[in-house]
Amino acid sequence: MKKSLLPLPLFLTLLATSCTPKLAVFGEETGRFGASFDHYAINVDDVDESVAFYQRVLALVEVYDGTEKEHIRWLSLGNGMSLHVIESDRSAIKLIKGVHLSISVNKFDRFVQHLRDINLQFFSWQGVPMQSNDRPDGVRQVYFKDLDGYWIEVNDARVVRQPLG
Repeated sequence: MKKSLLPLPLFLTLLATSCTPKLAVFGEETGRFGASFDHYAINVDDVDESVAFYQRVLALVEVYDGTEKEHIRWLSLGNGMSLHVIESDRSAIKLIKGVHLSISVNKFDRFVQHLRDINLQFFSWQGVPMQSNDRPDGVRQVYFKDLDGYWIEVNDARVVRQPLG
């Protein structure tokens, strides 16, 4: 009796997809309407100073601004997502740490050293200056404020889990 074996690539694909948690790509469509993250917009006092800050601290690259307005500039957050920096009135904005932009980096220790090198004060979630902390899921993170007081989290998480259920 001759045994039939699966081709190795098919076997490995079946093994990998049946025994491991399913991962979703950042920006991947989700839900019945195919929603995905597109951009995060902030209102700032000076668009040029703010863009320079994000380029100096996070090395974000400026991309084409579809509005073509002088008071608006866009910075890439990767995978087609962007940070829209808009010079406008901020008087009604209340800023708290719980509402923040979160960015993952794959060189977390190097990034934290960069913050130290440029003398940018950062905090753990608990508020300890110049310290990172671990979330309960093991992700390391730091928080800092931009020039206009917006909180930014930078962490070492690169995996997004599939929805429950």
